[in-house]
Amino acid sequence: MKRRNAITNIGFLAGAIVLLPYSCDSSPEIVYSNFPLIKKRDQVLIGKICNVILPEDQINFSTPEKRDFFVLTMINDCGSSREITILTEGLKSLKTYLIKEQKIDFKDPKGEQTIKFIRTEFESKTKISKFLSLLKKYSMLHFETSENYLTRYLNYEFMPGRYYGRVRRTST
Repeated sequence: MKRRNAITNIGFLAGAIVLLPYSCDSSPEIVYSNFPLIKKRDQVLIGKICNVILPEDQINFSTPEKRDFFVLTMINDCGSSREITILTEGLKSLKTYLIKEQKIDFKDPKGEQTIKFIRTEFESKTKISKFLSLLKKYSMLHFETSENYLTRYLNYEFMPGRYYGRVRRTST
């Protein structure tokens, strides 16, 4: 009888270990000091919008951090109070619009409705358009600070001046 209990307990334990990665989210929630009300779901939405505006190419233009983390960190650390209010109010307006419409889904970034929505919002003069232009500004900054863009297209050198080693002296 004790063997049966041991075998069932081992079975339950093995099942729990197999199902554990599906039930737990291993990535921690990042709380920003200037806008603590933006939760993980909103951060994911901002990342999807940034990838619709400017698709991320990790193969050719790799960066050490993801775009949504970069954008939110830059707005939190370097953004003015005006940019922080644009972010929070624009995100609220966008969420209420998405709840009202329910036909726009950011899961498919190359979706026709998503691109059409972004294009029409850029042309309008609303809180959402200011929010999108702020995300575009920092998405472009994230792209322009990638190593391949700086070295291939701008001929930027991380260490100024070259060291040539042993150079022959010319006699004077």
